[in-house]
Amino acid sequence: MGIGGSTGWDARICGKAIHSLRSGADPYAAGISDQQSAGSDAIARQGRARSLYAYSPMTLPLLRVLGLWPNWLLSLFFCTATGMGFILQVRAGYLLAEADEQRWLKFLLPAVAFFPGLVTDDAILSGNLAYLLYGLVLTAAVPGWKRDQWRWFYFAVLVASVFKAPLLTLLAFPVLVGKRQWFGATSTGVVGLALFAGEAWLRPDLCAEYLKTIRIMFDVGHDFGYGPVGVLGDFLWRHGRPYSQATTLAYLAFAGGMLLFLLFLARQARRGNCPRQVWVSVALMGTFLLNPRIMKYDMAAITIPMLLIAWRGMRAVQGWTIGRTGKNARETRRMIAMGAGCFLAANLITVLGPRWVPVELIVLLAVFSLGTSLLQQPAEVKLEIFVPSPSLLELPVPEEV
Repeated sequence: MGIGGSTGWDARICGKAIHSLRSGADPYAAGISDQQSAGSDAIARQGRARSLYAYSPMTLPLLRVLGLWPNWLLSLFFCTATGMGFILQVRAGYLLAEADEQRWLKFLLPAVAFFPGLVTDDAILSGNLAYLLYGLVLTAAVPGWKRDQWRWFYFAVLVASVFKAPLLTLLAFPVLVGKRQWFGATSTGVVGLALFAGEAWLRPDLCAEYLKTIRIMFDVGHDFGYGPVGVLGDFLWRHGRPYSQATTLAYLAFAGGMLLFLLFLARQARRGNCPRQVWVSVALMGTFLLNPRIMKYDMAAITIPMLLIAWRGMRAVQGWTIGRTGKNARETRRMIAMGAGCFLAANLITVLGPRWVPVELIVLLAVFSLGTSLLQQPAEVKLEIFVPSPSLLELPVPEEV
């Protein structure tokens, strides 16, 4: 796919910003100038605004350091960062699987790269920093959901939010999965917001250009993402209607309702009504739904949890038992065939029918709904039955008894 198609389209944006800083120019002003000279028609043909550096001014010192490197080393760095980020994402998702699930999941891990959100796409070839950021965040989340140790997760989210502010919504995950994490999540969120407020106070000129860049991404490139609010914004944009106020209100309503629903599910999960691994997968997917702008590389981070939820959901809905012999083997083959049919149908519709946006949203909501139904399944209870030893059975019994 890399040889036959385009690669590094997001990485090139960072490359242009580094080149601008090398020459003493402003990367935001340079990107805005490029978009204005290209015209809205050219951007519409490309499908999005591709020359805008959309990371916060706090990242510019890092770009200046990278600008000291030769170009070949920068290219190697971006490729390595994307690859390592993907491997870290895969590892975190693999640890969400049960032992019997890991036996078949390991054969699907390479294919996960090209099916973000279970729908085919080549987003991994973009070189977007989200792969590295999510890899670090999910790796730091593993000690959290396993041992309730969230210190490194908060640090990773704070660092990631410097590049992508919406990632602060990931702070809901330890609240849902951990114990008494309200203070840690809230304080980290306050620090993240304070960093942006301090940046706006120290460098108002750069922040104004940064916000203008973000505005162009929506006004000209209609780069709204693939979440429920993003689909609404894209619909309003394509029909020439104002979208800012409508999408803001829609996001507040959706995110508020989703957060309350997740808190309710968390309360049910803490009562022991569902297996731990099932709840962690559903909580992670629900947390990603809180992101106001869900992109393909965001979906890549939860592809394995979505796959596990779909597999477990089909088992629960049909009441099938997994096995290798007899009736269990027939049920296993039927479930694999049904799951493969749903998977192929979604991808064929994407290729032959409508755009990626509505299909991925349907898949996302369908899998999440299936996951919430799993939470009603009781966790397995292991009973220890006392069996008396032969020596106890041979003891004499008193006549009174």
